Amino acid sequence: MPSGLPWSKEFSAQIGDKEDRDEYVADQVRVLIALSIRALREQRGLSQTAFGRLIGKPQSVVSRLEDPDYGKVSVQTLLEVGAALDIPLMISYPEWEDWFRQMRRLKKTDLERRPFAGAEQADQAANDASILQFSAVARDSAISTTVTGNREGATMKVSAYA
Repeated sequence: MPSGLPWSKEFSAQIGDKEDRDEYVADQVRVLIALSIRALREQRGLSQTAFGRLIGKPQSVVSRLEDPDYGKVSVQTLLEVGAALDIPLMISYPEWEDWFRQMRRLKKTDLERRPFAGAEQADQAANDASILQFSAVARDSAISTTVTGNREGATMKVSAYA
């Protein structure tokens, strides 16, 4: 299946086929995991052997983790890597548009992460403005609510559409 940017018309046609789409997603996830682990290791200036010692795995396991063709990385192993590096792991099922957008613009620097820096990091996140959006449908109308707030206060906007 073709890859690269921009995506070709051939790729767009192939991605419409469920089997091809599933294969493409699986390939991209395997590549993303392998590249993420390699980027984390290289960011720290470590060899595979040294990185293996850090995460409690032999070099051969690190080599497999960095191989996109391996494809048998467990969530437990990813959690162990995160714990050893003091970084969180997040696994999600995004909307297709978000997934395609992220895959298209992914760079090596997007895969680098800093370890936990202490309570001030959590405090900063708590103080940052956050947006929560949700929609509800009631009979023939839709209600859209946006809540924005932080520790200092919150605002809410409710819009109803008939």
